Amino acid sequence: MIKRGSEIVVQGLHNYFQRGFFRHTFATIQKTMGLKKTQEKEYAKVLFTTGNLSQKEIAERVGTTEKTLIKWIDADGWRKLKRSLLNTKQTQIENFYDQLERQNEQIAKRPIVYDVPSALLKPIKLKDVNGNETLGYPEYNPTDYPIKIGNFPTSQEADVLLKITASINRLEVETSVGEIYEVAKQLIELARGESLSLAKQVTELCDTLIKMKSK
Repeated sequence: MIKRGSEIVVQGLHNYFQRGFFRHTFATIQKTMGLKKTQEKEYAKVLFTTGNLSQKEIAERVGTTEKTLIKWIDADGWRKLKRSLLNTKQTQIENFYDQLERQNEQIAKRPIVYDVPSALLKPIKLKDVNGNETLGYPEYNPTDYPIKIGNFPTSQEADVLLKITASINRLEVETSVGEIYEVAKQLIELARGESLSLAKQVTELCDTLIKMKSK
């Protein structure tokens, strides 16, 4: 998953270089791309819940005030979210796998039901040698008839299985803004080892990329 995130970040940086990004100032880009309030809040949420930046640093990078940021943090319970975020996705994936396993196990173990004509399932009057009437059922071999419910999913069950599988795939493969941010942090640290000016340029690029993904 980190590899996928790296590819997105690196490709984004590459695209900016190809367009002559450094001919423009970051201030100009911010002005052009100005985030809406909801986008500012979403970006701030990502920075707060997935990183270790101070509130002042987050406010500066998002383009809002610390007062507004604190209001968002308290009103929406970001501190609690930050504590649980690392476990949330993995828990969802595990729950989906459990559902998938239970569904498949139920299908595999259930009794096979044959499509026996209803007339054979109704009692009929039978007479013994003395002429006494009793109720009985016709004799038949159920395997002579098509399978009505077998050890394979019905169309409704198949639809449920497909939806569960799609949910697992989305959670495992999809690269979120938070994951891009995690990769961006590593790139910034790598750039900082070269020079502070390079780290600043990479930070600005990554911030711009994340803001684009937040739209």
